[in-house]
Amino acid sequence: MPHRKKILLSDSNEAFSMLLTDSLRERGDFRVFHARDADETTEVLHRHRPHVLLLDFLLPHKGGFHVMQQLREGGHKISTIFMTALPTHKVIEEAYRLGASFVLPKPFTTRALAERIHDALHSDRP
Repeated sequence: MPHRKKILLSDSNEAFSMLLTDSLRERGDFRVFHARDADETTEVLHRHRPHVLLLDFLLPHKGGFHVMQQLREGGHKISTIFMTALPTHKVIEEAYRLGASFVLPKPFTTRALAERIHDALHSDRP
């Protein structure tokens, strides 16, 4: 299908990533790419130009904030759903400051994720 929306899931947890990938493919017309760390995320972003980035806070080595900072400094506009198991006020505030479209605290349901993806795809903010 030529009009499938591309989603990049950036999370180092393989089991979690497979579960989300399968769920997204079942729920919608999505093409899902996966990255395991900040460097791979940047590489996949440039190669596939996804519509939505699902970005975990705790990535190996550099972390989710580093990826967001790189995107911001590079002038890249992408709807980013920031996922975190540490939804402190400080983390949430920093995610939005760096350009997150939404922050989704873990654990979350696949329905909540699908709703945020829909919102991100139909939002005016990157």
